[in-house]
Amino acid sequence: MSRAEQTPPLVVPRRTQSARLENWSRAFYRFRQSWLSVIGLGIVVALIAAALLAPWIVPYPEHVVGGTNTAAKFQPPSASAWFGTNALGQDMFSLVLVGSRVSLFSGLAVVFIAVAVGTMVGAVAGYFGGWVDEVLMRLTDLLLTIPSLILAMAVAAALGTGVWNMIIAISITWWPAYARLVRGEVIVKKEEQFVVAAHALGASWMRILGRHILPNIVSPIVVKVSLDTGFAILTVASLGFVGIGVKPPTPEWGTLLSEARRYMPDYWWTAVAPGSAIFLAVLAFNLLGDGLRDVLDPRARR
Repeated sequence: MSRAEQTPPLVVPRRTQSARLENWSRAFYRFRQSWLSVIGLGIVVALIAAALLAPWIVPYPEHVVGGTNTAAKFQPPSASAWFGTNALGQDMFSLVLVGSRVSLFSGLAVVFIAVAVGTMVGAVAGYFGGWVDEVLMRLTDLLLTIPSLILAMAVAAALGTGVWNMIIAISITWWPAYARLVRGEVIVKKEEQFVVAAHALGASWMRILGRHILPNIVSPIVVKVSLDTGFAILTVASLGFVGIGVKPPTPEWGTLLSEARRYMPDYWWTAVAPGSAIFLAVLAFNLLGDGLRDVLDPRARR
């Protein structure tokens, strides 16, 4: 018998699941350990679903487009009007439900634009360094020295009212924080061996950033996005409250709250409905962000 016949074949054990699936399972396990984070995720999903389905499930669609019913004004919450009615007899539940589309969309759009601009600026500054870093970071520091809400109000007032003008105004004040975060992460990652190897193989700087560095710094960005989304919604509502955001008859939580303050405290439900919606959205995104931070950021895990 030959040596090859005497040697038993090498048996490679099969893994019951891939490493990626195992990592996702562990991440999900850590996330569901915090029941507050699970509640936050549930509320966020419910708010987004309600915003998407609002045009089809709103009980009084005519009130959303400016219709009035003065005979039913200032009715308290009841079975026919869950959140009561306002000074024009409009159903507050319908206005708050449709207003969630503007508030949630605007908040998510602000964060998306801020991430795109901030990531680009921070990645270029951190990778090249030198005078490129100095110029970009001094511009970033200049914007950071101005209070974000004041700067957003000034830009919104200059651009005029409207959803997109409001989004652009807030985004201008939000991207510097992401630029600072990405710059710091890129400075650390560009010294890693896999980046040095890619550079030695002749990869371009765009490929190194897009394929090697940025995919490895997604976790802190995702955590910051989840925490910032609630505050972006609050900023959108703040601009609407002071009168330089979305104008009626388009319903928006901050605008509804601004109109209701004239009737406090006699008709309290006109302010409680949009105010509770803002509070619930901000709380939900903060709870979700706290859970994602525990999962994605090893330095912040309990």
